[in-house]
Amino acid sequence: MFFGIVCSFYILINKSDVNKKIIVGFLSFILLIIIILTSSVKGFSFGNTSLVTDKDTYYTHEKIKINASWELYYDSEYETSYVQIQIIDIFDEQLWNSARYYSIGIIEKNWTVNIQALNITYSNFSNVLIVRIYQTYTHSETGSESESIREITTINLIKRSITCQLTGFKNDLILGDSNSFSAYFFSTETGTSLMNETFQLITTYNKEIFFQTNFTTNESGEVSFNISTISHLNLGRNEIIFRMKNNVLYNDTAFSYEIFVKKIPVFVNITNFEDNLEEANIIKIQLYYYYLFNQSEKPIENEDIKLVFYINSISEYESNLRTNQSGFLDIKIFPNNIIFKTAAKSIYVNVIFNGTTQLENKTISFNLKIENFSYQGISTLFSFTNISLFSILVVLFLFISLKVHKLQRTKFKLIRDLTFKF
Repeated sequence: MFFGIVCSFYILINKSDVNKKIIVGFLSFILLIIIILTSSVKGFSFGNTSLVTDKDTYYTHEKIKINASWELYYDSEYETSYVQIQIIDIFDEQLWNSARYYSIGIIEKNWTVNIQALNITYSNFSNVLIVRIYQTYTHSETGSESESIREITTINLIKRSITCQLTGFKNDLILGDSNSFSAYFFSTETGTSLMNETFQLITTYNKEIFFQTNFTTNESGEVSFNISTISHLNLGRNEIIFRMKNNVLYNDTAFSYEIFVKKIPVFVNITNFEDNLEEANIIKIQLYYYYLFNQSEKPIENEDIKLVFYINSISEYESNLRTNQSGFLDIKIFPNNIIFKTAAKSIYVNVIFNGTTQLENKTISFNLKIENFSYQGISTLFSFTNISLFSILVVLFLFISLKVHKLQRTKFKLIRDLTFKF
């Protein structure tokens, strides 16, 4: 056929005066087309590949821009071949692939891949991804098949760091109190709020978990929590931890804060107190012990209180008492129960409450002033002795007088007692 066409053009050229240049140009074009078509069916050909990404390192919330080009030739009557762009991880697990491109000739394509849309979970997360050109070939008559990988390029994935800011958080609390605070989480690199992200809140005491729960940030990247010293903490030094773990976009992070829970303070009101120690008086003191719990006043019931009396910084006397069911403590001090020294001018008294597992220790102190106790005491004792001796003497004198009078009466008989005999 080709030979017939050439002969026809040759005869036409010799028989006519048509411009030979135009005919030769047209003939050359036809020949070029025939050569190209002939070469295209000579056999399969794949080459001149190129694969690039817009950068080498990506944060996990970014997008990968890919550009690839290649040349593919095959006989579509007997052969099948296509090209595909693939992204795999280091475990050879395919995370993404493009469409299959069967077009013959020189091809160039662009793709934008959202990393968040990739099939990446914590279990298969890797810091390195592989982008490659994948090609496959099949011959329908011979049944032969082949595949090849071209232009492999690697990219690095990095997670973003997190920052936490607390508002209204208190490091020191009293047992029974609670603390409402908010935590704000955002990306350290971009300042973007962490919306709808899950965190774990853990409280520990002596490095053991005391309480834990999960929470999700709101659209502002915040979470509010009311931490209770009763339900979530223990007495003493506690640690509160905000933890993010197994997140694809952000690094595993833990934020730790210390909270110290103190015992409940004890308050003492003096309802009755006489601070002058006079002769033969009884000192009466009434104290009221109470504490505050959930902003309510609670009496300290049936708790032991110890009294220690000091004279010249030396403990001279101790006494153990107990509050009643209303929290009152009645103290009665008898001067004769305490060893007073003539040089002592005051008595220093400590009233000691040693606390409980929840209530703190409380000690109050006061002075009892001694005014002329030593001298008046001696004078009083002397007067009492004199009165006693005088009373004894008066009784003895009366007794002796009565006895003498009785004896005198026995010496004489009454007339009626006399008996005459004849």
